Amino acid sequence: MLIGDAPVDQIRQQTIKNAIADASFQAGAMVSSEDILLNGLLVNSKVMYQSQGMVRRAQVLQESIDDGILSVRVKVDISPTESCKASAYARSIMITQFQMLKPKQAAIGGVFELNKHVTKRIEQQLAGYNQQVDVLLMDQSFTEQNILNGLKRDDIAEKAEYLRRKFGYQFAVFGTIRDLSAFKRITKNRFSEETTTRRNFTLRIYVLDIYHKAIVWEESYHSEADWDFALHHEIDMNSSIFWGSDYGRAILNTISSAVVDINDLITCQPIYAQVVRRIADRLVINLGRRHGVKMGDKFFLLKALQDPNNLSNSHVVISPVANSSVQVVALDNDSAQLASVQINGSVSAQLLDLVSPIQTQKIGISQGISTYDTSSIPSLQPAPKPANNSH
Repeated sequence: MLIGDAPVDQIRQQTIKNAIADASFQAGAMVSSEDILLNGLLVNSKVMYQSQGMVRRAQVLQESIDDGILSVRVKVDISPTESCKASAYARSIMITQFQMLKPKQAAIGGVFELNKHVTKRIEQQLAGYNQQVDVLLMDQSFTEQNILNGLKRDDIAEKAEYLRRKFGYQFAVFGTIRDLSAFKRITKNRFSEETTTRRNFTLRIYVLDIYHKAIVWEESYHSEADWDFALHHEIDMNSSIFWGSDYGRAILNTISSAVVDINDLITCQPIYAQVVRRIADRLVINLGRRHGVKMGDKFFLLKALQDPNNLSNSHVVISPVANSSVQVVALDNDSAQLASVQINGSVSAQLLDLVSPIQTQKIGISQGISTYDTSSIPSLQPAPKPANNSH
């Protein structure tokens, strides 16, 4: 794109948006540049954005200015529109406070509250990214033990049972900041050398399926960026100066990438609601109008059963009850009353049993990557994401 007298930052963003739109078109995703909203996190040549189409995120691989013309090359992550049929109901997910694995590393900059800010940013971005998610921010950690050494299955089951009874949410997100270390990078030129301070940010995230009492997803995310402050300068964590710095934006980029993956996971999971009480012959569940439930919606009953082949309390099998259809007959913002459509609908139901929408489907995600180059446009290259990539 010709720069002319226009501000370089403005031209750069528009050029990136045009490249993303072109790459999307080549992959069969109809997304115009006007549909793409960049959030300005252009650190380490990466950009996170949202769009009205199914383009999720991109990475700027290369950019150059030649004779007043700015050219960029981007890699685009695309999800086909019908790759996963989302439920009409909002999933419920808890965000517990993240731990800081090595608090001494926070002494650089005095960022001892960084874990709280990271937790809050995850909650905000997840709620903003998907309106079909009911997010609850907790003021406690999932566990006080050092999760670097792993979590015992029985401990997970015990905590999941507590969360199920206390809150009734389907998923819980927890994790730890594993690395905040700083290091020196020396860049040698022909006649001199330049030393800059770089800082790591490594995040380990887990998603717990509370009803199944199992960790269904875990992933590590790493980034690094220049540390633009004096080593012993105490940072104001509420300041835009920090979050606008290279390191602050690298953290936000990392969180954004994690939020996209968490959203992908929960969107394709079956949705459950919990029976929280009975009113005469009716069941009351913990999904209501704000979760997308409507009058006349139908559900079926499920039982959460302990695996008879597993003597511990750590494995749950969720099994449907035959002839157990129930229908919404009363509704408020946070709950719904269900009446039996079939004979086993409410008769066999107990408190803390589950219901699921009738005709819920689960379809796996597929994705592709396209690269747009100002000199050439290669064909679509599928890049499926591994189910679990532990670091």
